[in-house]
Amino acid sequence: MTALRRSWLLAAVVGLLSVAAADARPWRVEQLPNGSKFSCSNCHFSPYGGPRNAFGLAVEKEVARGSRAAFWSRVLAAKDSDGDGASNGVELGDPDGDGKPTAGAEVTHPGNSKSKPTKPVEPVAPELVIENPKFPFSLRFKTVKGHVYEVQSTADFQSWTTLAKFNGTGSDEVFADRRKALYPRQYYRVKLKE
Repeated sequence: MTALRRSWLLAAVVGLLSVAAADARPWRVEQLPNGSKFSCSNCHFSPYGGPRNAFGLAVEKEVARGSRAAFWSRVLAAKDSDGDGASNGVELGDPDGDGKPTAGAEVTHPGNSKSKPTKPVEPVAPELVIENPKFPFSLRFKTVKGHVYEVQSTADFQSWTTLAKFNGTGSDEVFADRRKALYPRQYYRVKLKE
């Protein structure tokens, strides 16, 4: 092989690698919790970019091509892009999608259905959002599939009354207290049933 042919071949290979690398967005790896574990393969079938896997397609819906805008969110974390029964957040060690990975979490691939957690994931304490502060008082909270939640109330923080039970589905639940006010002030909590 002549030196000229080798130069052309080398230039062609470098050019192809540049195109593949240009398709990937390395700064996006930094935006994912534990993103460095799979690097560009989090979103692509190849570590050099190229076609997107199921998780990459979900990311593509959240952020414009080439954009450096933050895209990791509770919504993306709650999705199960690869259909393996574990949410993207669980697979990346950030079940609630707040961008702060859980220490010691088993990190698996969110775009590969054969890669999923082997041990049960500890559910995250639900974040309560008050839907209606007046009558009927209502609140919303996210559940984790397979867990049971109790909505409880108290007036003195000593004795708690269970008002409702919810089986976790992985989606939001809304509780509305339609009882007349029993006390001047009433407090609520959502407790994970053990």
